Amino acid sequence: MGHLPSFVLQHSITFSILAILSTLALAQQGPATNEVQNKPSDKNNHSIIFLIFNVVLLLALIVLLMLYCNTSRKLNKIVKGQISRANENSEKDVESSVEKKIEIGEGTRMMTVEERKELIFFDKKHKFQMSELLRASAEALGQGIVGNSYKAKLNNDGPTVVVKRLRDLKPLTKEEFEKILHHIASLKHSNLLPFLAYYYSKEEKLLLYRYAQNGNLYYRLQDGRGGNRDRFSWASRLSVARGVARALEYLHLNSMSHGNLKCSNVVFDENDNVFVSDFGLASLIAQPIAAQHMVVYKSPEYGYARRVTIQSDVWSYGSLLIELLTGKVSICSAPSGTNGVDLCNWVHRAVREEWTAEIFDKEISDHNKTALPGMLRLLQIAMRCIERFPEKRPDMREVVQEVEKIQAPLVSEKVDDDASGDRSLTDDSISFSSGMTGDER
Repeated sequence: MGHLPSFVLQHSITFSILAILSTLALAQQGPATNEVQNKPSDKNNHSIIFLIFNVVLLLALIVLLMLYCNTSRKLNKIVKGQISRANENSEKDVESSVEKKIEIGEGTRMMTVEERKELIFFDKKHKFQMSELLRASAEALGQGIVGNSYKAKLNNDGPTVVVKRLRDLKPLTKEEFEKILHHIASLKHSNLLPFLAYYYSKEEKLLLYRYAQNGNLYYRLQDGRGGNRDRFSWASRLSVARGVARALEYLHLNSMSHGNLKCSNVVFDENDNVFVSDFGLASLIAQPIAAQHMVVYKSPEYGYARRVTIQSDVWSYGSLLIELLTGKVSICSAPSGTNGVDLCNWVHRAVREEWTAEIFDKEISDHNKTALPGMLRLLQIAMRCIERFPEKRPDMREVVQEVEKIQAPLVSEKVDDDASGDRSLTDDSISFSSGMTGDER
């Protein structure tokens, strides 16, 4: 607005000059009419001159008004633009809104966070700043039910963490969201993968986990089949069965179900210790998404009773045991684009038709015949867990006790040429108490 007074002053001077000229014309008009009242032609000339000056004055005023309005409008736009930019800078200073590009292979995704809003940590030992996370290199790990996951390596020899961007959540308030997360984080067990921190805003909701360096159970079972791969031994599989059983027992004793137990949610650290991840997140997910994608909703009781209970977790555990024993992918937890098998019906049919030993993964049965008794025992536990009626399934405390009794053979796991090649073990070899055949399912 600093240029406006000088502009108005210049045009005021112009207007004053025109006004003086008009006055002079009027002054000349007066005497002429008094002295020569009998000369009509002079009178007409003065009238024309007076009219011309008035028209010129009117046109000048119109032009000045147009120039003034046009210039004033331009100045206002400039001033408003300066104010708008100043406000934007002020808001940025207050909110510190930052857009962070996360590299995911060939493309990028945008993650918008407010840098001034720090991560909320559950474990003070691994605390770091949001700015450090934003500077970290990121790698896509995959897409899950609750959102995409990224591996983030912090700079300066910092920790490697998993960042899960949550989506498809219930319409929870911030207080409700935080209450659920703090309750889940309060559960501590050696076989549960704990939360490290979370971030909450209207645009983004993030969960941070410790990174499990040796991948998950799905890839341990399926990756490299048909080619060269490290054999997944019977002792390692039994260790998984024990670790997962203990984790579920702990959750159930604390009145919490996992909600989505499957092979991809069982992970291994650098020492191959077993951890169960993503527990308790079912309470955050919108019901239609949960019913469509979560494993527990595929249990038999949900099919006829539309009800999910802790016993649904037991059914999921039994399905996971069958995947461990057979090396096959369950139709209930098969990733998108993968064909799964109805393992429950398949196993019952195998027992009924007396070719039980044929169901075991040859990667273990062909390399360690002494493991067969333990495998049969674990199969019995699995079949009890996948009973159609929830009330007939054991609770996880009983399951843990039974799994703990199974001993891994102490002999070296190699092909036992002297062992019996009989592949016709039947349910006479071990007492199956499932009380149900494949037809009944």
